[in-house]
Amino acid sequence: MSKKAAQSNWWTQFRNLIKANTSLTIIVVAALLLELSTGVLYYFAQNIIERTVRRLMDREMNAISLSIRNQMAKVEVTVENMAWVVTDDLADPDSLLRLTYQLVEHNPAIMGSSVSFVPYYFPQEGRLYEPYSVRRSDGTIESMQLGSLHHDYTQMEFYQIPISTGRGHWCEPYWDKEGAKMKITTYGMPVRDSHGKIAAVVDADLSLDWLDHVVNQGRVYSSTKRFLVTGRHNLLAGEQGPLFNVALEQLKQLSVQTDYVVMKGDDGKKKHVYFLNVGGQTDWILINVLDDDAVFGKLRRMRISLLLPLMIGLIFAGFIVYRSSRNLERLRRVNAEKERIGGELRVASMIQQSMLPRNDLHQDDVNICGTQEPAREVGGDLFDFFIRDEKLYFLIGDVSGKGAPSAMLMAVTHALFRSAAAHNSNPGHIMQTLNETLCQGNDSNMFVTIFIGVLDLPTGHLRYCNAGHDVPYVIHDSHYSVIDCNPNIPVGVFDDKKYGVQQMEMLPDSTIFLYTDGLAEAMDKDHQQFGMTRIEAVLEECAKDQLKPQQILNIFNERVHQFVGEAEQSDDLTMLAICYTPQLYEYTMSESLILKNDVHEVTRFSSFMESATQKMGIEKTHARKLRLAVEEAVVNVINYAYPVGTEGTVEVRLMSNAHRIKMMIIDSGVAFDPTSKEKVDTTLLAEERQIGGLGILLVRELMDSINYEREDGKNILTLIKNLNPPATPSVTGA
Repeated sequence: MSKKAAQSNWWTQFRNLIKANTSLTIIVVAALLLELSTGVLYYFAQNIIERTVRRLMDREMNAISLSIRNQMAKVEVTVENMAWVVTDDLADPDSLLRLTYQLVEHNPAIMGSSVSFVPYYFPQEGRLYEPYSVRRSDGTIESMQLGSLHHDYTQMEFYQIPISTGRGHWCEPYWDKEGAKMKITTYGMPVRDSHGKIAAVVDADLSLDWLDHVVNQGRVYSSTKRFLVTGRHNLLAGEQGPLFNVALEQLKQLSVQTDYVVMKGDDGKKKHVYFLNVGGQTDWILINVLDDDAVFGKLRRMRISLLLPLMIGLIFAGFIVYRSSRNLERLRRVNAEKERIGGELRVASMIQQSMLPRNDLHQDDVNICGTQEPAREVGGDLFDFFIRDEKLYFLIGDVSGKGAPSAMLMAVTHALFRSAAAHNSNPGHIMQTLNETLCQGNDSNMFVTIFIGVLDLPTGHLRYCNAGHDVPYVIHDSHYSVIDCNPNIPVGVFDDKKYGVQQMEMLPDSTIFLYTDGLAEAMDKDHQQFGMTRIEAVLEECAKDQLKPQQILNIFNERVHQFVGEAEQSDDLTMLAICYTPQLYEYTMSESLILKNDVHEVTRFSSFMESATQKMGIEKTHARKLRLAVEEAVVNVINYAYPVGTEGTVEVRLMSNAHRIKMMIIDSGVAFDPTSKEKVDTTLLAEERQIGGLGILLVRELMDSINYEREDGKNILTLIKNLNPPATPSVTGA
């Protein structure tokens, strides 16, 4: 028999077998098709879950990194402030131990603090002088002079690096046998004397137990293992073991320190490992290890549990029943997946909206209204505003791109603005902080256009900084005009970009109108844009009718939607309107006094305050609180405003009317904003008060309003105490 005839005979037998077993053939083919389709579905479902888990892990690790950076930033700011205080007290070595005690007492996150002087800085104290305070496990604080032959701090990293670089530095973890008596990491900051030479290093110790708690909180998967290591691969938080060693070997093989890899753990099972640079002033790396079974175990079990019943159904119900059930199952999965994705987007939209401030704010001196309308479920536009120490801080921004990535960067920008503006009233410095942070690890090359303003409510003085955002308008007296803005690039592009500050005076009843490019670029069904001409036409109408912020935004929304019609929204639309409405009262009495920066002038100041409050007819209880608050601020200026050995003056002005008492303390000393100090929640005796900590807390408690401005080289601290609520405000100036 020839080869061709043999092949024909084989094919004939195969066809006959199929014809004889049609039902079985159909079931076998259906089973194979089912297995194939299940494999395809499993592949796509696995990819979807993997992407979802990666986004979840990114969000989870970014939240932990942000928490660590925020706490570290507080420690860094505290140590830097401590360095200034130590500089002023270099002439009094006995006071330094008390300063370290107070630093540990007022900062629960800091376990210990010391001031490590260069050898023989105080000859009477010997070669090594290191006043040190530490919080023990029972909550007590112990102070000591730690420098000795057994504890030569000059050989330690927390001392050597700040001395050699002249900058702050987080050192590698180490066992502190003499002081803390546990494993810690330390942030050191050099202290310079009046000649600019480094005299010492001020440092703060962080317990690794605290880092371990932060790193291991908020785990979505209970089997997740997290580790925090330094750039030199020393363990800061997490459990030392075989799993950590395997993850560390993977980290050492990476070319960049922000990545995702799949590896086999010490138990031979697959692990998903995520790496993230913590950032800030450290080179720390967060490692997240997730069991493969925790991610895909349910999917695999679901696949098996579905496959077997369906195969049995094919055998007993036949091809038609099986095919119908498969189609229904596929439809159910698709709908469930759509519902799940839709639910996640709805939750994300709710979270994003909750991050924005309330849409409006109405009070005596300002009227604010803002709206945001995302083009998708989540958007990349943002606005924010809040009032601190008689200053209105506001921001509007637009993240490049759309959808979830822009929304995530919007959330980070919002958090960074709140953090940076909490203790800084310079919009240029705030913008600089946002730019430096957003440039770190910006592999996606996303950027944000931002306009930041800080409005001093008592004076109407507006300082602002624009980073590539649409230039705002100001409306006043039936006219509108464009605010003069320097052409700066957006944040997140170049980390060495410097941002300057511009300023202007806000007139009473004037309104700032800010918006994102979604307003000008709103398109109708013919792809025609709303454009600047229509924007200015609406502004002219608003100025003519002298509309309020809410009315301005309402008319813009109405005109834009009329223009767009049935066309799909092409971009996020965000608008913010701020109307400055100061309440001015005429002061009927005024007293002033000029003091020298000499503590002996306090007696003359006390006599002046007593006489002035009597002339103004201030009730004794109010008068005593006023004297205590103003004296606290004046004594601080006398002691610290001018360098040692420099003569200067302090001017005190008191003005009053039936509604309030206004006190102004003016000096020409070094620039210092006491309102930027973080509030302290504790009580001490009066002689133990420290300006910038408990001192400013006392002033805040006694006064209704506190405001600081630096004008023409002068520090101007304004304190206001309300007497009775005004009935009808006068329009005459203050």
